[in-house]
Amino acid sequence: MKVTILCNDIAKPGLFAEHGLSLLIDDDTIFDTGTSDVAVKNAEKLGVDLSKVKRIFISHGHYDHIGGLPYMLTKTGKVDLYLHKKALVPKYSGDIFAGFSYQWKDIEKIANVHLLEGNAIVDGFTVLNDVPTVEANIDPNFKVNGHHDLFEDEINLIKDGVLMTGCAHRGIENIFAKAGKVQMVMGGFHLLNSGIERINKISNIFKASNVAVVPLHCTGKTATEILKETLGNKCLIEMAGDTVYI
Repeated sequence: MKVTILCNDIAKPGLFAEHGLSLLIDDDTIFDTGTSDVAVKNAEKLGVDLSKVKRIFISHGHYDHIGGLPYMLTKTGKVDLYLHKKALVPKYSGDIFAGFSYQWKDIEKIANVHLLEGNAIVDGFTVLNDVPTVEANIDPNFKVNGHHDLFEDEINLIKDGVLMTGCAHRGIENIFAKAGKVQMVMGGFHLLNSGIERINKISNIFKASNVAVVPLHCTGKTATEILKETLGNKCLIEMAGDTVYI
């Protein structure tokens, strides 16, 4: 399996970066679409043919993961689109709208939409949704329906021993424990505002499990540095434009 990073907060020279995430898996699957058209523009620069894509997964309903969807669909054509049914509930960060800002009816015209609930198996991917969490680990500024957003819509993917996370809002340590045995964890870990104690704990969990990690997007500079220091060559520092082979 190979995973090409189409969108991330940092990018290789000559490519675009933005606060968002988009991964291309084995040329035919997209996991998240970034905030804007950055993933599409980077795909073009990398010579990636997005018309080969058969399915798109959206990890949760925040703009930096679903915002690029309309742009992506113009390149992929009508593909299967998988997301949790609660991903479309309006989401806020404080008083600022943080969800999908386009007309969903327009998406339904150009994609085969599959609204998920709970865990699932889709074309060889394990979709992991029912992850237990510690509410205190989730930023209280995130709101849905006027209440603390506990990200019941968040899905994670597992394929060929690789766990892929969008933002890991429900806790990367909780998702990792729920996933069972994997050889690599890749994606946003949402540790950018976490304390050193929690970051060290997570780093030691990964080290004890002897897994490789690829921290992206919302993991944060401090957490990435600690993961690298703790895990050494088991921590891969990648950016938009890089491809990871498993």
